[in-house]
Amino acid sequence: MTVWEERPVEVANLFNPAFCGEIIRLCIKSYVDETGRNFPYALSCLILPTLMYNDTRATMTVRRYTYLYNWLQEHPHLRVGFAYRVRELLPISKESLTFLLQLDALVLDDEAGLRPTQYSRRRLNSQNQTSTLDFYDKAKLLGKWLAKAGDVVTIYTMWGIQP
Repeated sequence: MTVWEERPVEVANLFNPAFCGEIIRLCIKSYVDETGRNFPYALSCLILPTLMYNDTRATMTVRRYTYLYNWLQEHPHLRVGFAYRVRELLPISKESLTFLLQLDALVLDDEAGLRPTQYSRRRLNSQNQTSTLDFYDKAKLLGKWLAKAGDVVTIYTMWGIQP
C-alpha cells in the first residue's frame, strides 16, 4: 500500500478508508440483517471490486427476483477482469476494514465473521448525496444478494475466482 501522502489525489479521495469503509459496512449490515448470521470475512474482499467499478454498479438493479447468480448470468462480461480488480483493491479493502475495526464500527468474531455495531455515520451534505447514496444503495443490495447466494465457495465460483 502506498503511503497516504504519496497517493494521487484522485485515488486518495475515491479510495479513502472512511468512504470505502462505509460501503463495506453497509454491505455487511445488509447481509447480517438478511441472514441473522455474521458476514464471512472471506467475502469482504469482493465488496469494493464489485461496487467501485462503474459498469458493474450500473447494472445492479432492484427487481423482485434478482439474485447474484441470475445477475452474473445476465451480465457475464462483468466477470472479465474481476480477479484482477480483487487483487488490486485488496490493500484498500484491508485498510478500510482496519479503519472500521478501529472505530468499533465492525466486530470480528473468533470464526472470522464480521458484524456491525450500533455505529452511525454523519449525515451527508446535499452536494454529495446523489452519487454517494448510489454507492450506499448498491452496497445494501449486494449484501442482500450475498446473503441469498450461498456459502463462500459458491460465491467465489459464481465470480469465477478462487480464494
